[in-house]
Amino acid sequence: MRFSSDIRWLDTAIKVVLVVLIVALAYLAYTVIAFQTQERRAQPASRAIDNLIAAVEEDPQNLQLRLTLAEAFASDGRLRDAIEQFNAALEIEPDNPNALSGLGLIAMFQGEWDTAEEYWRAAIDELSGGQYSLLDQRLERASYQLGVTLLEQGRHEEAVQYLTEALRMRRTSADTHYMLSYAYRELGSETNQRRYLEEALRFDPRMPEAHYDLGLLLLAEGDTAGAAEHFRQSADNAPASRREPHDELAEIEREADGRERFERARGLANTDIDTALTEARIARALEPEDIEIARFVAELYEDAGDDDAALEAWRNVLDRAPNDRDAADAVDRLKTQE
Repeated sequence: MRFSSDIRWLDTAIKVVLVVLIVALAYLAYTVIAFQTQERRAQPASRAIDNLIAAVEEDPQNLQLRLTLAEAFASDGRLRDAIEQFNAALEIEPDNPNALSGLGLIAMFQGEWDTAEEYWRAAIDELSGGQYSLLDQRLERASYQLGVTLLEQGRHEEAVQYLTEALRMRRTSADTHYMLSYAYRELGSETNQRRYLEEALRFDPRMPEAHYDLGLLLLAEGDTAGAAEHFRQSADNAPASRREPHDELAEIEREADGRERFERARGLANTDIDTALTEARIARALEPEDIEIARFVAELYEDAGDDDAALEAWRNVLDRAPNDRDAADAVDRLKTQE
C-alpha cells in the first residue's frame, strides 16, 4: 500500500528539525566567535545559550550575535524564542536571507505553509541578486525548501519549477531528485517519475522511499523480481516504523515463499534460465540471509552470460559471507573482465 500521509518517510516535522540544525549551522558557522565555540564544546546547551543571551544584551545591534542566538534556540527546540531573535535580526538588517531562511524552516516545522512560502520567496529574492548567486548554497536550499513547501500545498507544477532550479545548482542532491519524482507522480508523468527515482538512487543508493516507489512501478509493469529487489532494499534501509515495503514483500510471498521459489528455480535452471532467474531473484529478496540462494542467483547470472549482474550478485554473497572463497574468486575473476 502506498503511503500518503507524508512526502518522505522521515516525518516532515522531524526532517525539518534536522534541517533547522544542519542548515542553520551551515548558514551561521562563520558568525560564531571563538569564545562562543569554546563555550558550546565545553558546556551544556543551556549554559551556552545563557552566554549568548548575555552577549546580545551587551550588544543588541550585533546582527551575527542575534542570528547565532536564534540558531541556538532553534537547536534547543525553543522555537518561539528563535522566532523572536530572527525577527530582531530582520529589524537590524531587513531582508537578511539567513533570518528569512530560519523563519521559513520554523514555519515548515509548524505546518504553516503559506507563511513558509512567503519567507522562502523573500529569501530567494534577496539571494538571487548576488554576483555569485548560482554558487550560493543558501539559494539552492531555499529553492529546494520552497519546492517542498509548494508540494505540501498541492501545487505540484510550481514545485517542479523551484526543485528544478535547485537541481540546476546542485545536480547531486538525491533529496531534490526524489522530490521531483514525487511531484511528477502527482502530475501523472510516470516517465519523469521513474527518471528522477533512478537519479535519486544514483546519488543515494540506499534511499528507502525511492526504492519503494520504484518497486511499485515495476510491480505494476509485471516485473515482480525487480520489484521484490527494490522492496527488499527499502525494507532494509527504512525506519523500523515504516512497514510498507515489508507488507509488499509479504504480499509477494503469499504466492510462494522464498524456499519454494528457490526450488522452482533449481528445477528450471537447465531448461528455462530466464524464469529460473526470476524465481531465484524473488527468493533472494524474500530470504536475504540465505547464502545458498544468493550463491545460486550469482551462478545463474554467470550461466546467462550477464557478467555485470553476476559480479554484483557475488559481491552480495561476500557482503553476507565475507569468508566465502568461491565468491571471492568469482569477484576477482569477473573484475578482470570488466
